[in-house]
Amino acid sequence: MTSFLTNVLVTAEEMEKVDLNEKVTQIQKEILKLKCNIKEFMADKYVEFLPKLSNDKKLVSRAEKLLAELQTLRKRVDDQIKIHLYGSTRELKKLSNALKESDINLKLTRELLELNEYFRSIEQYKENKRYIDVAETLKKMLTLLNDSESDLQHLDIYSSLKNNYSRLYGIFKADTSFLLQEYICFKEKEEEDKGTVASLHFDSNVTQVSELIQALYYVDLLVTYLQKFSIKLMKHLIQPIIRYKCDVRVIDEKTFIVQTLNKSEKPVYKSVLYNLTLLFKFLNQHINVVLDDKNTFISRLHAFMFQEFSEILIQDCISNTIPSSSIELESFAEVVQDIEEFQDCLIQIGFISNDERFLTKYTINIDKLYVDKRCQDLLAKARTIMKKDLHDSIKYELQMPSKISENHLEDDSELYQKLSSATFHSPVYHISKSAKELLDLTKDILDEACRSKDDSAQRLFYTSRNVFEMYAILVPQYHKKFLDTIPQQVALFHNNCMFLAHHLLTLAHEYRDKLPKILLKHNITYADQTTLLRKIGSQCFLEHMLYQRNIIIDILRESGLSTLGQVSKLLANTERALRQCIRQLELLRTVWLEVLPTNIYCRAVGCIMNTMIEDLIMKVVSAEDIPVDVATELVTLFNMLLDRGPSIFPDPKTIEHHVRKWRKLTELIKVLEASLKEIQDRWADGKGPLAEAFNAQQVKQLIRALFQNTERRAALLSTIK
Repeated sequence: MTSFLTNVLVTAEEMEKVDLNEKVTQIQKEILKLKCNIKEFMADKYVEFLPKLSNDKKLVSRAEKLLAELQTLRKRVDDQIKIHLYGSTRELKKLSNALKESDINLKLTRELLELNEYFRSIEQYKENKRYIDVAETLKKMLTLLNDSESDLQHLDIYSSLKNNYSRLYGIFKADTSFLLQEYICFKEKEEEDKGTVASLHFDSNVTQVSELIQALYYVDLLVTYLQKFSIKLMKHLIQPIIRYKCDVRVIDEKTFIVQTLNKSEKPVYKSVLYNLTLLFKFLNQHINVVLDDKNTFISRLHAFMFQEFSEILIQDCISNTIPSSSIELESFAEVVQDIEEFQDCLIQIGFISNDERFLTKYTINIDKLYVDKRCQDLLAKARTIMKKDLHDSIKYELQMPSKISENHLEDDSELYQKLSSATFHSPVYHISKSAKELLDLTKDILDEACRSKDDSAQRLFYTSRNVFEMYAILVPQYHKKFLDTIPQQVALFHNNCMFLAHHLLTLAHEYRDKLPKILLKHNITYADQTTLLRKIGSQCFLEHMLYQRNIIIDILRESGLSTLGQVSKLLANTERALRQCIRQLELLRTVWLEVLPTNIYCRAVGCIMNTMIEDLIMKVVSAEDIPVDVATELVTLFNMLLDRGPSIFPDPKTIEHHVRKWRKLTELIKVLEASLKEIQDRWADGKGPLAEAFNAQQVKQLIRALFQNTERRAALLSTIK
C-alpha cells in the first residue's frame, strides 16, 4: 500500500512538472508574440509615426491576461520549490529561470504600453486644457525614460521615444509661455502729455492662470518664468515707483498702471511705501498661486528680486529719510512706524519672512546712520563751497590769533614767554569768500562735535580734517583752467591755502578743552593738513610764476636782442618787445599788489623781473660787436626799464633789495655809454663798482664788442684781470 501511494505521488509530481513545463513554454511563446506585436506597434507609432491607434487596447488586454497567467504559474512554481526546498531538481531551477526571463520581458512590454498610454493621455489633456495633468504626465514619462533599472534604454526605439518626449515637452513649454504672456501682460509706452506709462494686466481667467503656473512648477519650468517676470516687474513698475514721482492707479481690478510724472523729482518715502504696498497687494490678489505646502508664487519670487529690490529701496528712498539734524532725529519714530507697516504687508503676503525685516535692520542703528548722513551732508556742503568762484574775494584784515590755553604749554612755558607778540599774527591780504566759508563750516562741525556723543564726536572731528584734505585735491583740479592762466586766481588760491593753514595751527588748541574726553586719546591736530595746504598753495603759485617768466622770456626771444652784434642796428620790434615785457610786469602789479601779502608780492615780482634783466644782460654781454648806434639805442631802452621798473614795487626805493640784477643793469647802461677811461675808472683794478657787477671776462667781452682794436683798448684789456 505504501509503495502504491509513493508511486502515485511521484507520478503526480512528474505530471505537475510536465504541466508547468508546457505552461511556461506556452507563455513564453505568447510573450514573444506579444513582444513582436508591441514592437511593431511602437515602431509604427513612434519611429515611423503610422496611425495605428486601434490595436493598442487589444495589446494591453493581452498583456494583462498574460500577466495574470504568469502570476498563477509563478505561484505554482514557488509551491513546487517550497515542497522540494532542499532537494529541488535541476529541471525546476531551469523552469524558475525561464519564468524570471519571461517576467523581465513582460515588465518591459508593460512599460512600453505605459509610455504609449502617457503619449495618448497628453493629447487628450491638451485638448481639454488640463495643463496640470499634462505636466504630471510628462514628469511620469521622464521618470520612466530615465529609470536606470529599466531595460527601455537597451531598445532600438528608445531614442525615438526620448525624442518624442522632448517634442511634447517643447510644445508644452511654448504653449504655456504663450498663454501666460496673454494672461499676464507687461506694457510700457511714451506719451507726449503723460510721460512714460507702464502697466501690468491680468486676464480675468484666474483659474487658468493658476493651472498654468502650477503646471510649470511640476516640470521645473517655473524658475525661468519667475526670472523673466521679476526683471519686468522691477524695470517697469518697482524702479519707477521708488525713483521718480509717479501716479499709480488700478483699473477694473485687473490693470496696475504706473505713470512717471517727473524723473528729476524724487518722491517722498510715504508715497513710495504706499504705492509699493498697493502693487504687492495687487500681485497677491491675482497671482499668489499655491505651489506646494511650503511655496507660493510670491514666496518663490523672493529669490529672484529681493536683493535688487531691497538695495534700490534703501539707497534711493529710505536712505533719504535718515535725519540730518537733531530736530529731524527726534521725529524719526514716525518713519520707523511706516516702515514696519510696509514690512508687515510683505510678510502677510509671503514675500519675506518675519526674520527678513531688511528695513528694520537698516534703520535700527539710527545714531550711526544719522552721523554718517550728517558727515556726508557736511562734506557735500564743503564740496559746493570749494567749487565757488575764486575771484569772489574779501580783504582779510590783520587779526590776533585765538589764545592758546596755558594748560597745553606748561612744559614749554619758558619758550612761550620768549615768543614775539606777533608770532601768530597774519598779514593783510585778499582771500576768496569760499575760504572764509570753509573755515566757518569747519568751526560749525567742531561745535557740533562738542555737543555730540563720543562716537559721533569722533566722526565729526575726522570729517573736519577731511574737509581740508578734500580742498587740497579738489580745488586745483576743479579750477585748473583758471589757475593755469589767470594770475589773480592763482594768487587768491595761494592766499586761501595760507589762510587756512594759519588758522589750523591754533584750531585744535582752541577746541581741545571743549571736545569729549574720548578724543583726547587721539591725536587732535591739523599739523599735517597745515603742511599739505602750504605745500599745495606754494607749488601752484611757483608754477604760475614759472609760467609768467616763460611768457617774458618768449617775448625777448622774438626781439631783436637775439641778433645783437649780427646787424648794424636794432630791429624795429626790439623796443616793442621790451615795452611788452614791462607791461606784463605792470599787469602782475595790478592783479597781485592788493591781493598778495606785500612781502610775497615783492619776492614774486622781483624774481620774475630779475630773470628778465638777467636775460637782457646775457644777450648784451655775449654779443661780439655792438656798434655805437646800437649801444646808444640799448641805453635808451634800458633807461626806459630803469624809469618804469621801480614803480612796480610798493616802495620804488627797495627795488635793489628785490631785484638782485638791478645794480648790474645800471652798471651795464653806464658801460654802454662810457669811454675807455671811464670804464677803467669804474673797474679800479677790480675794486670798483664795475668789478662788483661783472667779472673780468665779461668786462673784456664788453670792451671788445664796444670799442675798436686800438693800443688803448689793448692796454686796458691787459690791466683787467
